[in-house]
Amino acid sequence: MINEILLKKAIDGDKESFYKLIDPIKDNLYKIAFTYVENEHDALDCVHDSILKAIKSLHTLKEPQYFNTWITRITINTCKDIIKKNNKIKLVDINDYENILTINENKSDDNIEIELSINKLTSKEKDLIIMRYLEDKSLKDISHKYEIPLGTVKSKINRTLKKLRDIIGEI
Repeated sequence: MINEILLKKAIDGDKESFYKLIDPIKDNLYKIAFTYVENEHDALDCVHDSILKAIKSLHTLKEPQYFNTWITRITINTCKDIIKKNNKIKLVDINDYENILTINENKSDDNIEIELSINKLTSKEKDLIIMRYLEDKSLKDISHKYEIPLGTVKSKINRTLKKLRDIIGEI
């Protein structure tokens, strides 16, 4: 049976009263948490998080005699949340990503070359390349933006790409 006086003091912010309410059931809360999450670290996290949630929402408890049931339910829900969170986390082997990291390092060198090459273009040529390939604009959208015929846009982009290839070939 829960002590209603302690509960009222705890609701009013008395930490010592709340501790007196939790102390007799903390081992039980840990056992429940451990049953759900199956490891000590996560079980302790669940109990800790549950107690924090209980402190914040203590004022919502309507019937003092259901305090143990109420905090047990909070603990179970917290455990379920941690289980969901842990299921979203996938452990990976770093060796699988070493090749990708190496490839990305090489790509960054390529990106520097391309960036240097693009900087050698005129501002209009840069705008065309950026709109078409970085912003993924359609030829029709570019034609409308610059108010020039579609065929002109195509030929300008082709000339600019040829110029870029020549510049990259020089580097």
